[in-house]
Amino acid sequence: MIRVELVPKELLKKYNATCVKLEKGAILFRQSEEATSFFIVDKGKVKMAHYSDQGREFVQGYFTDGQSFGEPPFFNHKPYPASAVAVSKSTIWKIGREDFLKLLRENFDAHLRLTEVLSDRLVYKSIMLSEVAVEEADHRLTTLINYFRKSEGKKKGETYNVPFTRQQLADMAGLRVETVIRTIKTMEEQGKLEIEEGKILWH
Repeated sequence: MIRVELVPKELLKKYNATCVKLEKGAILFRQSEEATSFFIVDKGKVKMAHYSDQGREFVQGYFTDGQSFGEPPFFNHKPYPASAVAVSKSTIWKIGREDFLKLLRENFDAHLRLTEVLSDRLVYKSIMLSEVAVEEADHRLTTLINYFRKSEGKKKGETYNVPFTRQQLADMAGLRVETVIRTIKTMEEQGKLEIEEGKILWH
């Protein structure tokens, strides 16, 4: 997920966007609800998570400052396939369908940035689908972390401070958190990464 300002705040305000404040754990919308608004994180972190009938959670992604989420059902007039939950105290920009479509029609640069972001998401989904289907835990984590490293503009050789917890990595890689903890420890012993005050430093 490319960390750029998708739509400038001044533009959002011009087209009647409002801010929604969420406490940690608050639900912005639930799966199966109709998608009528476009959302961008102003500050904080939100996860998109699908819950099965048995209550099992599958996290589709985490989104932070400047990133949009829940776009496909918004554009396709479909119900949300997942719920949006605040991972931390967050402020979210919310803009109605007609206002946002007007914004895109009248601002080509914003339209182009959104197209680039959605294309990047499709690439990410394709990569992780193949990883979850056939690859071992260390390969899944390597692919996942390298994807986010490149998305944030880190060059090869630069140390990358992984901005996710073990649980969040497990959620995105389709692994148990115990497997992630054990795999990261092994990768540290192999010199592929360092652990500093609990944070993962990726080489």
